[in-house]
Amino acid sequence: MKLFKSIFLTALIAMASTVAFAQEEADAINAYNEAQELAQSKDFDAAINKFGEAIELGEAVGNADIVTRSKNYIPKLFYQKAAAAFQAFRSSPSVSGLDNVIALFEESQSMGTEYGDSDISNRSRGVLAQLHFQKGTMLYKQENFEAADASFDKALQINSNYAKAYYQKGLVAKKMGGEVETIMSWFDRAINIGNQVNDNTVVRQANNAAHAELLFRGSKAIENNRLTNAIELLQSSLTYNAESSDSFYRLAEASNKLGNYNDAIEYATTAIEHEQGGATDKAKIYFEIGFAQQSKGNKAQACEAFTNASYGSFRAPSEHKMEFELKCESTN
Repeated sequence: MKLFKSIFLTALIAMASTVAFAQEEADAINAYNEAQELAQSKDFDAAINKFGEAIELGEAVGNADIVTRSKNYIPKLFYQKAAAAFQAFRSSPSVSGLDNVIALFEESQSMGTEYGDSDISNRSRGVLAQLHFQKGTMLYKQENFEAADASFDKALQINSNYAKAYYQKGLVAKKMGGEVETIMSWFDRAINIGNQVNDNTVVRQANNAAHAELLFRGSKAIENNRLTNAIELLQSSLTYNAESSDSFYRLAEASNKLGNYNDAIEYATTAIEHEQGGATDKAKIYFEIGFAQQSKGNKAQACEAFTNASYGSFRAPSEHKMEFELKCESTN
């Protein structure tokens, strides 16, 4: 009788344990299903917490399927949460709002790594490069150049082949009064990387910006009578635009001031070939040819050049030279 009671008691305990285990497993499944519903309704934080609960319950009862499924969900929810924040940011852009989005994608990347989801981790990392670049452009427009530069650096730390970031760093260096060598180095890297990744837009922008900067500095050097330096800068500008009429014209101007008249004629002739404008646009170039030919003692060639230069603001100085200095036949 005592043996029967003992067996009966053991059976009751076993049944109770089985019932309790079944209830705990049901709780794990219910938590997982609840978490799915919360995810579908885009209640990301609540869903993440509920999946965490499902993992704990699943581990307690040894339900590997619940644990695995829940862990697979969590990094994706962090990514979706960050993506939703980005959409909200787009409707009302601000640097502080973008900082919040960046923090969420950093968390998404971290969760992807923690849960072994390399796709989420890599996607988050790629987005972060773009977000840091976007932050840099926003700060650049606000003329907060140092902070903009730091953001572009962060973008490049994530993606060293980000051609647009190198281009923007060149623009920042220009705004911050950087040395021409520094500015050109960033544009050069933008061009090189742009060619490697087939980003033709950045290649074109960087070439144009580099040419414009060297042309500007070369022109200022002429104004300040730093003629040798001007020629170096202007010749360098042709590296970025080999058909620049403006660069060839300025080279002719500098050469004339140095007394290098043959060079001036050659540069100006090339400038004429590349000039797309009409007679008024070409007048200044012909004036440099006329000056060089006059200085060489070639009256006929000088008169012809000044005739072609007699347009717009160069009409009066050209006619003066033809009538009073050269006494060209056409003016007699």
